Amino acid sequence: MRSINLRRVLIWVSVFSLAIIYIFNWVRMLNDQQILFTTDFVPFYSAAQISRNEGPSHIYDLELQKRYEEKIIGFSIPFENINIFVNPPFVVPLVSLVITPDLRISLVLWELMMIMVFLIGNIFVFKLLYKEMPITELFIFLLGIILFFPFYKSLLFGQNSAILFLGASVWMYGLIRKKDGLAGLGLALMTIRPHIVLPLALPFLFKRRSVFWWFLIGSASLAAFSQVYSGLDGVLGFLKMITVSANGVNMTVNEKYMVNLMGFLIRIFPNMSLSVIHWAGWSAYIFNFVFLCTLWIRSSEIQGRQIGLALLLTTFTTPHLHVHDLVLWIIPLVLILLSVKDNTLLINKYAPLPLWFSMGFLACLFSPILAEGIPFLILVILIYLVYYSTSKKIDSQAQQEAGIT
Repeated sequence: MRSINLRRVLIWVSVFSLAIIYIFNWVRMLNDQQILFTTDFVPFYSAAQISRNEGPSHIYDLELQKRYEEKIIGFSIPFENINIFVNPPFVVPLVSLVITPDLRISLVLWELMMIMVFLIGNIFVFKLLYKEMPITELFIFLLGIILFFPFYKSLLFGQNSAILFLGASVWMYGLIRKKDGLAGLGLALMTIRPHIVLPLALPFLFKRRSVFWWFLIGSASLAAFSQVYSGLDGVLGFLKMITVSANGVNMTVNEKYMVNLMGFLIRIFPNMSLSVIHWAGWSAYIFNFVFLCTLWIRSSEIQGRQIGLALLLTTFTTPHLHVHDLVLWIIPLVLILLSVKDNTLLINKYAPLPLWFSMGFLACLFSPILAEGIPFLILVILIYLVYYSTSKKIDSQAQQEAGIT
């Protein structure tokens, strides 16, 4: 009688559990207007409608956002409850491609677009891994990435974190393959979250400076497009929305539910002054800038360890971050696998990590205590694995493949 492979059973139980729960919640969201109207796609939809009907320069007009959101949900909302649109102007033309008179249909089309963007990002992941590990373990890992909980949440919310992930995967691929231009352009695409990309871009002023210059070229191109599309009023409106989000004065910013240092402090110390918490959060954010710049200066070369640590520390200290943007944690998972590519036992151990972490995130839905601890436990595990697993093997391999002597 053949023995049961417990690891394989757990993997497939996780796959089917995640898929079934994801589909169930997605269908429930589409058929429950109360949930549908609270998704982050509502301000995306409103911005595209405003751009089409009023002109792109008005997409950040709070009066218009309020009016259009009230038209969608069917009742009046106070200003502090407006689900503000906090995305660069260049996002709006993408949303406009899927806008129909029906919010539900538009959301589904947007989700399909984001799935395509996410899969394109995974092409770069596949190109890094397919020669480095057994096909079975690669399949398990990629399946875990496709079912990665933060990506699912980004789809459920109607968010655009897939674009952030595409930029991060291009950035990682460019750095590992010694293609600085590609790495810089990947960073530029990540300006869809300016508060996340800035700590990642600035250190390249001190090491591999061409990455920074390509980042500036890519960012300037997107800024120029935004300027042409929405005009100066649109660009200034976007900066104003960033200020509103950073101050936490709008209720839909939902600081209490953020999976970063600020959110953690708000939940642990509910009676603490928000101004003190903001001061602590912004101080940590600035310290992260200093730390990463110092790390780049002191490192002989930028390799997997630096890339992984930069992403993980930035997601923890950035002043605004919700679970859907933790899709960025796929990058350190890829780096960890690359670093153990010569160790079959470790590959078998680490390949299912995206699935295990997703099951952990899923458990957070059923317990406030777990929701408080599991994301930060995963963060600690990832920091530990990135720090102790990554090595120069990644970069030496990349140099050989690129023909660099």
